[in-house]
Amino acid sequence: MTLGRRRRRREMLRRLAELDRLDAAAPPHASSAWRQPPSYAVAAPPRRRRGALVPLVVTLAVTGGLLWVRTAATEQVDHVATLLSPADGRPAPAADAMASRLVPLPIAPGGSGGYTSVAENALGPATWDPCRPVHLVVNGEAAPEGADAILREAIDLVAPAAGLRVVVDGPTNERAQEGRPAMDRARYGNRWSPALVAWTTPSRDPRLDGDTAGIGGPLSVEDVTGRLRNVSGIVHLDGPALTEILRQPGGRQAAVAIVAHELVHLVGLGHVDEPAQLMHPSNEGQTGLGDGDRRGLARLANTSCARGV
Repeated sequence: MTLGRRRRRREMLRRLAELDRLDAAAPPHASSAWRQPPSYAVAAPPRRRRGALVPLVVTLAVTGGLLWVRTAATEQVDHVATLLSPADGRPAPAADAMASRLVPLPIAPGGSGGYTSVAENALGPATWDPCRPVHLVVNGEAAPEGADAILREAIDLVAPAAGLRVVVDGPTNERAQEGRPAMDRARYGNRWSPALVAWTTPSRDPRLDGDTAGIGGPLSVEDVTGRLRNVSGIVHLDGPALTEILRQPGGRQAAVAIVAHELVHLVGLGHVDEPAQLMHPSNEGQTGLGDGDRRGLARLANTSCARGV
């Protein structure tokens, strides 16, 4: 999820001197051509990509002494999904798997909001097993103050709507990295690695560069029926950025919403182009699940116990 307007404002101020210089050097007719109505929103600043430069297209609108910068850049995707090959092997069956679901099936609400999934095949979207807990471990290397409570609040928001029991196993020394192994027997024994929630920095995970506050997503395998089942995954959170957000008015609600957004990616939903939904890619004030978010989570929850994973 991207951070929204606060970080963008700082980026605008850093560019102010250069933009003023360009404005002064432009032909007389350019000033009026660059003016836009004050209703134009502020789009995200250009995202930094490894090995590539993102072109910047700047348009000026001076209203009330404010300089708004609009940019054209490709969207930074903050959800990741990985499909494990059968050749990678599988652990022993989970010891805590039950014969029936652990949390009641959520009821999908009415409304018109949409949803998408991060991974699916011809048999449907990738889903977690509702008959066993989803295990998380937490690396607090760059965690802000109160991070455990923020994570707990985000879990309490997402888990019932997803029809899942989410268990925090405790801390881990496993740090955020790209290409996380599906099984780490030295740390976690003969099982799928629990999903990693890592409070980290862009220096550890460059995918958090720019205005991206977090990334999240599942690791999936095919069960014996060919359906995709989520068995592990990641949520990487930009600790310094979240620390800054928490200092702002309403910062705690915003931080919980960002963590919840990434947890919903972990459960299996992708982005939608609807600002009223929590799964909109840029947080502009959403603090809870929208109707589309809840319908998507209910669809993922409506699945059978997994077998053979």
